[in-house]
Amino acid sequence: MPSVNPGPATTQTPNTQAELAPVNTLQKPVELGTNALRLLAVARSVNLNGTGDTVMPVINSNSFSVTNIVVTNSQLAGVGGSIATASIGVFTAAAGGGTAIKAQAALASNTSQTVVFQATVASTALLLPGTTPNLYVNCGTALATATCDVFVYGYDLT
Repeated sequence: MPSVNPGPATTQTPNTQAELAPVNTLQKPVELGTNALRLLAVARSVNLNGTGDTVMPVINSNSFSVTNIVVTNSQLAGVGGSIATASIGVFTAAAGGGTAIKAQAALASNTSQTVVFQATVASTALLLPGTTPNLYVNCGTALATATCDVFVYGYDLT
């Protein structure tokens, strides 16, 4: 009896799936909405070509405190490069307004695409998305054709 070919084989691994839920390495249940240290907001390909804001919606949290801001993937015209002369800040309102979570400062450590820079956090105050549904990456000093990725981590105090 001839065998029937069901079609091409497919493989799915954890690396081929993107998840927003925290990864549990301690084999204990992790619930969303608990006081967990996690990713709170992300902005990819932040445009540093001109001054202004990039909006970062807060991910599924009713109250939070920022602990870490990571800036990485420095690029010039789509190719890894130094963005050391550009400056950014992270704020709770547009145009550098509200609470300064990361004060405006040059990205002096971001000298290549592979650098993962942990920025100094200026404020760890409790933030409520009812009044702060978004965070804003404000480019204060522009650099032609430059982009970077910004990740905001903190405690979800919901």
